[in-house]
Amino acid sequence: MDIRRYLFLYKMHASRLRNVFNIVAEISISLASLGSLFILLYQFGYSLSPQTTLRLSEYHNHLLLLFFVGISLRYIVQFDKIIRERMLFTDLTIYFLLIGSIFSKIFFTKVMADSLPYLDFFSNRWFTYGLLAVLTIIHSSRQVFTVIQHRIRPSLLFIFSFAFVILTGTGLLMLPNATIHGIHFVDALFTATTSVCVTGLTTVDVATQFTAAGHIIILLLIQVGGIGVMTFTSFFALSFMGETSINSQLILKDMLSEERLGGLFKVVINILFVTLFIEAIGAYLIFQSVSGTLPGGTSEELFYAVFHSVSGFCNAGISTLSGNLNDPLVQTNYSLRVIISGLVIFGGLGFPILFNYLKLLRHVVINSFNIVIGKQKHYIHTPHIINAHSYIVITSTIVLILVGSLSYLFFEYNNTLAGLPTEGKLATALLGGVTPRTAGFNPTNIGMLSPTTLVIMLILMFIGAGPMSTGGGIKVTAMFVALAATFNIMRNKRDVEVRGRRITTYTIRRSLAVIVVYLTWLMLATIVLSWTEKGIPLFSLVFELVSALSTVGLSINLSPLLSETGKMVVIVSMFIGRIGVLTFFTSLMKEYKEQVYAYPKEHILM
Repeated sequence: MDIRRYLFLYKMHASRLRNVFNIVAEISISLASLGSLFILLYQFGYSLSPQTTLRLSEYHNHLLLLFFVGISLRYIVQFDKIIRERMLFTDLTIYFLLIGSIFSKIFFTKVMADSLPYLDFFSNRWFTYGLLAVLTIIHSSRQVFTVIQHRIRPSLLFIFSFAFVILTGTGLLMLPNATIHGIHFVDALFTATTSVCVTGLTTVDVATQFTAAGHIIILLLIQVGGIGVMTFTSFFALSFMGETSINSQLILKDMLSEERLGGLFKVVINILFVTLFIEAIGAYLIFQSVSGTLPGGTSEELFYAVFHSVSGFCNAGISTLSGNLNDPLVQTNYSLRVIISGLVIFGGLGFPILFNYLKLLRHVVINSFNIVIGKQKHYIHTPHIINAHSYIVITSTIVLILVGSLSYLFFEYNNTLAGLPTEGKLATALLGGVTPRTAGFNPTNIGMLSPTTLVIMLILMFIGAGPMSTGGGIKVTAMFVALAATFNIMRNKRDVEVRGRRITTYTIRRSLAVIVVYLTWLMLATIVLSWTEKGIPLFSLVFELVSALSTVGLSINLSPLLSETGKMVVIVSMFIGRIGVLTFFTSLMKEYKEQVYAYPKEHILM
């Protein structure tokens, strides 16, 4: 009996001790992450004296030690979970780098600096900055996923994540080192929102208002906003967490529009890989296009290439030149316009479409290779890869690009295109037809375009890009389904069919709801702006609001002239447009519980 009693007491105390260690580990890591975030922001955001810099380096040592304590305790109490991490080797590598950094700073720098010169690498300040940043990102992502283990609506999580990044970006852009002469809070909020929501409308000149540090902040905000905040968070959380709850996996499944739970990590990896791969190719092509033409040399051209590749693929339309793509430095660089147009098209298709066609390409390559090596005699039939969704998006995209580009060429031939060479007319017309579908790069001075061209641009902005893409608008699928349903009603046909597939009633209802909610918010915002912005033509206000709500970024030179109230209306419109009009307002509604009964039917006259 005594042995059983002692075993029971031992297990009870061991469990309590594990809980204490776990709490201490989480508190240590949380404090270290929060402290690292504030210190790094302070260090890079302000001009510091040598004495302050030296004092901050001491704080770095304390933060590294705090990370070491928290992570070590976590390894002790959660070892069974940690060994199931997908990136265990990377996690251990970072842990050993942390140990090396601590030992080099505390024990070796004063005693053995001369005999062990290779330890200078661990003492390098940039290595310390990078290590603190990586640790903060990884463990902050883990803590976010720990929070969403509890029940939370995916739409609300989506909204909060974007709002958090926008507010963080606003604070970063207001740091002294981010701007030349400082910036007003509303302008900083506007710039952060237009970057995260990949819109492109600006109230200040990005080229002259922000420093190199400010441009890097904007670049990071565009990248995070374009791919999606939760995609980044999910990558680090799923990589460095041994297991996640079913609830958090279901939330992520809904946010990524994935059908299976088992493929979530693969989807996140694919999104990041495809994005970075296309942006890398785009950056290389842009660099080759602008090489030797920009002031500042190779480094300036390289940053220009990276910035515009990210801005193009993410459909942001923000440029580091005052005149955007109409700036005198790149005005006659027609190859640049074609490259940017290609990036915008790929970004606007949506990740599911890209994955579908990559899967088809893989199937073709494997079959062709097997035929060449004699493994098979003929091409095996193509599986059902290109589904109805892909067909609708690709077909609609091609039609809209052709209609937009040909219309631009026709109506602007003797206007803004007059005097340009043939390749200039074609490249500008291509960009003019592509960019209104949520990119926002200026092919020319928008205020000089003919009224007909502006109306066509307004329609293209309203329709937007594909679902699960970096673009906005009501989405081409919603427009396609709504038009198909309308056409069916005219023909008295019941079902909407595409490529041998019947579109569900829920999809049709959702498409119509998206259009109704979009137009409702547009009307309300127009009423407010027409009241606050006196003397501005109504068409200019509507054009600005559609550009904001569809996250496009084209403007008839109106954004800098708006009042603070007007800017806030546009900010809210950009935010709603990036979240999705229906998703945003659905999250504010109380969920309806399906009833087991049904009322009698009654027809209403139309």
